[in-house]
Amino acid sequence: MSASVSYEVTDGVAHVRLERPDKRNAMTLEVFDGLAEAAQRAGADPAAGAVVVSGRGGTFSSGIDVSVFSSHGPEGIDPDLIRRLQASFTAFEELDKPTLAAIEGYCFGGGIQLAAACHLRAVAPDAELSVLEARWAIVPDLGGSWRLPRLIGLGRATELTLTARRVPAAEALAIGLAEVALDAEDPQAHAHRLAATLAAGPGAVRRAPRLLRENLGRSRQEGLEAEVATQLQCLTGPDFAEVVAATMQGRPPRFVGR
Repeated sequence: MSASVSYEVTDGVAHVRLERPDKRNAMTLEVFDGLAEAAQRAGADPAAGAVVVSGRGGTFSSGIDVSVFSSHGPEGIDPDLIRRLQASFTAFEELDKPTLAAIEGYCFGGGIQLAAACHLRAVAPDAELSVLEARWAIVPDLGGSWRLPRLIGLGRATELTLTARRVPAAEALAIGLAEVALDAEDPQAHAHRLAATLAAGPGAVRRAPRLLRENLGRSRQEGLEAEVATQLQCLTGPDFAEVVAATMQGRPPRFVGR
């Protein structure tokens, strides 16, 4: 793994953490590559049933490090570089394991676009989120323009993109930019407990994010058929048989995540 991104599994939860606290976890090219590697590792890791993405030192991420902007030549940034950075975020969205962004402190620019790519967003009371790109005379290009309108609606996404204002945790929860309020005392421990619960859940918990996300782009009939196909996977899997047996026997189910 990159020195700028760490990976550790505890209680079935893969913790992917940005490790540049002295730079408020600003994202260099090394960070982007480390995130891509961590997502791939989590997807293939049988010990990981859920993923938490966070930043070391009480800051999620202050955005893209200026070194990324200075890495281009006289003709500008190579579009393939932008696509490479986009892919490192999309990898978390594509995981068939629940992904949770545990947000403390600053979550700006590239940070908010990384959080948007996760399946859920949880905010500590001190969290501040901002679509900061307009202050750099650019637009959100790491998936934010696609994901944010789907999370909070076109009007709100437009307002946040145009103003680059900071959104406090309470407002983020109110407008749907975040779904979970983390404890003030130990927000990362709270995020871990939530993710551990998801990691211990049935295979349906792993299938649901993809079904919900992809049904946004389907017709009603296509969506209904996708439900049928996904439900058949659940019904023929070991976790459904286990919950039926556990119910009959009066005991808690022991899921294997399939």
